Amino acid sequence: MNRKKWIKGSLALSACLFLIWWVLGAGASLAWFSDADEVKNEFRFGVLDVDVQYKNRVSGGYKPLQGTTEAFLKDALYEPGYTQVVYLKIDNLGDADFQYKVAVTVEKVTTGRNQRGEEIYLPNYLCYGVVFSESQTQLEEMVADRLAARNHAPDTWGTLGTWSEMSPYIFEAGETAHYAALIVYMPEAVGNAANYRGVDAPAVELGITVFAQQVN
Repeated sequence: MNRKKWIKGSLALSACLFLIWWVLGAGASLAWFSDADEVKNEFRFGVLDVDVQYKNRVSGGYKPLQGTTEAFLKDALYEPGYTQVVYLKIDNLGDADFQYKVAVTVEKVTTGRNQRGEEIYLPNYLCYGVVFSESQTQLEEMVADRLAARNHAPDTWGTLGTWSEMSPYIFEAGETAHYAALIVYMPEAVGNAANYRGVDAPAVELGITVFAQQVN
């Protein structure tokens, strides 16, 4: 009889312990799922949409920069001290903040010969600089002529085909134009090395590449 009562007591205790375990377990599970449901990882990718226009001394105003655009003058006669400036107007048409950088690229080259019979490959004698600004008026006052352009360019000129530094301004979504002046320059120190003799004058066709990078 006592054994039966002990067995019944044990079964009752086991049932109670099971019930307590189930309640605690279920509660813990509910709490776990509830906590997990509150943790949300959200990833948002903005629309990066950049519009670029250019202006040079013969364009008469800003015009779209497209794949076949000749922003730099094709018939430029480069010589020591020669400077050419192209202005860029950049608009943020997307909903993402970005910074940008530029490069002046070499598209086509015609070689020549100097008076010593040495080959003249113009990209070897040219360099470029960039002046960034948030104001068209301010930029065009700083880079009002070729001498001013050289004076306001960076201390270290870049090699054609290489990237400039990133613009120092964050171009916020919905913000209107930012501006840049691209300055291509043949240093006076080149001297007679780039002065051609013969029939074919050395020439170079230059392009412009703009790279935008989303921030935040």
